[in-house]
Amino acid sequence: MFKLEKQSDKAVLTIYGYVGGYYLDFRAVNAALEDITKSGFSKLDFHIHTYGGTVFDGNLIYNFISSFKGEVDIYIDGIAASMGAIIIMAGTRIHIAENGYLMIHAPRGGASGTAKDLEQSAKLLRSMGKNFSAKLVARTGKTEQEVNAWLDGTDYWFDADEAIALKLADDKFDAKGIVAPITMDEVKTLGAEAVYQKFTACLETESQIPKSEMNKDDLIKRYGLTTVTAQSTDEEVLAAVDAKINASANAAKEATTAAIVAVVDQAIADKKITKEQKDSYVARGEKLGVAELTAVFGDMKPYEPIAGHIQGGKGGDGKPKDDRKDWTFDDYQAKAPAELEAMPKNDPETFKAIFKAKYGTEPEI
Repeated sequence: MFKLEKQSDKAVLTIYGYVGGYYLDFRAVNAALEDITKSGFSKLDFHIHTYGGTVFDGNLIYNFISSFKGEVDIYIDGIAASMGAIIIMAGTRIHIAENGYLMIHAPRGGASGTAKDLEQSAKLLRSMGKNFSAKLVARTGKTEQEVNAWLDGTDYWFDADEAIALKLADDKFDAKGIVAPITMDEVKTLGAEAVYQKFTACLETESQIPKSEMNKDDLIKRYGLTTVTAQSTDEEVLAAVDAKINASANAAKEATTAAIVAVVDQAIADKKITKEQKDSYVARGEKLGVAELTAVFGDMKPYEPIAGHIQGGKGGDGKPKDDRKDWTFDDYQAKAPAELEAMPKNDPETFKAIFKAKYGTEPEI
């Protein structure tokens, strides 16, 4: 659900949904806040009902609300769970329905790939956790240790009174009376999404505009649609929106891939990796992102066969370039992992020697 109302003294923005989904999308929220600001409003009531979603969308939405030039009263109409609980911290004041709930937990994510890929994902999750902790500390006035107790991997649910007592909310408001009370035991058993759906079925029955009368003009304006009008059918408008989103997503993906390939090609030109490793690093970049991949290459040194570092070695200039002639397998693993990775192909004899010295057997190359 997405609805923007402009009243005489304030704007009222109501959004129900998944953070990063169709309605609670950072682009949609940003566009709405820009519209509200241009209309001259300095007071905003933001009604939210969400079971969470993507951290990146949520952080952007939090930032947009924080930068609003005026007061923002946030109303939790049903639940604010996971990333939703972080978004609401941007409000000037937080109000929660008397039968509403708030849920906090540590950021979560899945990962696959090499050990380094998993380490990078874990590092990112820890960074997100610190960000969550800072926002909760700023809002509640509690210590970092106290709020970190809510970020230990467990789902922590709070009803309205608990949220107010912990300074996660300022006060509560009367529920609409059409949502049957949900006990804390039911909330913990059902989970965030199921509780969200139970509230939504009642909330939207009372307040949502019928689909046939929904804001086609708003959708057309928000997404810059040129192939449909307000007289088009719902299906035609939604199809145009989907096409626009898919086109933008494809363009963004192509641009990202091109940037990753450019970074990898530069690493090859700088002799940090070999041409044979290109596909592997492009795939790694698609998982890590351009910034992380650039950082990985930034830590690498240009690879040179070990013979080039030993006095009189093949390809050398007769002078030792450094002390790598004494390096062990562990030295390469710690100081020049890219060279170690490429060594079985580029300098197999040296690789066999240092591998055998460490493990007592020759590697299969």
